[in-house]
Amino acid sequence: MTTTDSPTKPSPARPRRPIGLAVAAALVVIAGLGVLLAQRDGGEDTEVTGPPLELSLGDSALASCLPFDVATLSTMSPAFAATATAVDDNVVTLQVDKWYTGGDAAEVRLEAMPGMQALIDGFDFVVGQQYLITAAEGTVNFCGYSGPATPELTSAFEQAFAA
Repeated sequence: MTTTDSPTKPSPARPRRPIGLAVAAALVVIAGLGVLLAQRDGGEDTEVTGPPLELSLGDSALASCLPFDVATLSTMSPAFAATATAVDDNVVTLQVDKWYTGGDAAEVRLEAMPGMQALIDGFDFVVGQQYLITAAEGTVNFCGYSGPATPELTSAFEQAFAA
């Protein structure tokens, strides 16, 4: 008995689907969307982490003021809402309640120059009160761009830093 080897016909090649590549691409897209949503804030309180941020209160006597403007406020970074937890002669410690832009620290320390009382723009810090703060180049901004969290200043911050 003889058998003939018939040529085997190759089975049609199935197109390979790079499932691993597709899954990886989907994960990258999802991660990117997560980053964008986190940066946009969407009006939600942002998570605060990281080491304390230290800012200088500078010398308000040397400050020259521009008229307050929400458009100018929107360019300032960092900007945050915080509650005073300790007030010493030259240092104010704030617990950050919300970052509007430029940070992620849970705590901020504002340091006055030695011999200067820790105050901003004519007001004293009081433990338990909430403040809205902006800074530039490590120094707290004066002239109404930082201060107690009044309804008017809170509204200006919300408008300036809306997503």
